Amino acid sequence: MELDSPLANGRNYKLSFWIKKPPPTFYPTYCLKDFRNNYISVGISSTNDAFGTHLITSPYGDTVWQQYSVVFNTQNAEEYITVKVGVNDTIDYGVFIDNFVLVETTEPVSVQELNGNNKQLLKIVDILGIESKSNKKGLLFYIYSDGTVEKRLVIE
Repeated sequence: MELDSPLANGRNYKLSFWIKKPPPTFYPTYCLKDFRNNYISVGISSTNDAFGTHLITSPYGDTVWQQYSVVFNTQNAEEYITVKVGVNDTIDYGVFIDNFVLVETTEPVSVQELNGNNKQLLKIVDILGIESKSNKKGLLFYIYSDGTVEKRLVIE
């Protein structure tokens, strides 16, 4: 989404938005959706063709609207809010996201921006994107709340 004007360098901004997953009746019966493995990542970018800087990752949530927000500091005069929806960058339009509000703020930058060690493990999936246990053998992807994905090959 293109902003009206570029963000000012070195300033703090607060981005808020609302997310909910659609009700099961939203999809035709032939369309099977597994919302447990789907996440939304929001970022900011200087160009309209790149995701840019990651700000926040969130699960789809419930069928009730939930508000999410993040405070960040910009350094590159970003002009776009970017959104990735799905599993492992596979596009999935099975979510509602709305009411983006971006304001300049004096609030401190969110903890996840200040401390890179504050990430939390969201889930572990195998190469097919199926949720898995950490003790399983093979190639596993550990997906964290800060948008990072750690790939582990377990051979015993």
